[in-house]
Amino acid sequence: MNRLRALLLCLGLALFGTQAADAQTQAQTQSQANPPTNLAQQVPGIPLEVQNNIRRFIQKSPTVAGFRTEVDFLEPSMVLPACPGGTIEVLSAPNMRLWGRSVVQARCLKAAWLFNIPVMIRVYGDYVVSTRYLQAGSRLSASDMRITNGDLTGVPDDVLRSPREADDRVLTRPIQMGMPIGLNDLRETAVIKVGDPVTILLKGRDFQVTGTGTAQTQGMMNEMVRVRLNDGQVLQGKVIRPGVVEMTLDR
Repeated sequence: MNRLRALLLCLGLALFGTQAADAQTQAQTQSQANPPTNLAQQVPGIPLEVQNNIRRFIQKSPTVAGFRTEVDFLEPSMVLPACPGGTIEVLSAPNMRLWGRSVVQARCLKAAWLFNIPVMIRVYGDYVVSTRYLQAGSRLSASDMRITNGDLTGVPDDVLRSPREADDRVLTRPIQMGMPIGLNDLRETAVIKVGDPVTILLKGRDFQVTGTGTAQTQGMMNEMVRVRLNDGQVLQGKVIRPGVVEMTLDR
């Protein structure tokens, strides 16, 4: 009987050990499949409260106002010293643009220390991309563009935020399908072309008269164009709106 009890006891211990090992293996597998996403766990040397204050400080920056942001700490091994009897402040250097790869500062006045903390700030918002390959010189239409949402720090600063920003503009270079479209990729179309009839607004110190003429050169808004008057004179004026040229007499 004693031998039977001992045998049963050994079998029970072996079964318990196997179940415990299986449970540990399962837990490790789940941990690998679902790694921790809390950035605070990756920067143990920076107090959680300071990390949260850094995120709040960045979110209040005018540069990212109104956008969703994500902040990664680029030196996870960084360790901030203690600030006994004081508070760790978060600030940034003058003229520091909190966008993309940036640096914020943590300061303890009591202990007289200041640390630079490198961060990666991702800023998410809408911007415009092409729906197909677009040739240089193309005048954009609504079907050529679509709005997507993504990390604005990964596209040029001049990227269009709305398709309406491309109104009355043409491409200065080809754009591949799916690529962002920027203001520097566009130029205004001429609002006055050679041979167009134009209205001339002639302004002096105490008078203003209007007349008509024919454009001799083309021009965009605020550009200078040459206009032939009906009596044959050729004058130069500034385009102030489509079909209208302003000429100023200084006297």
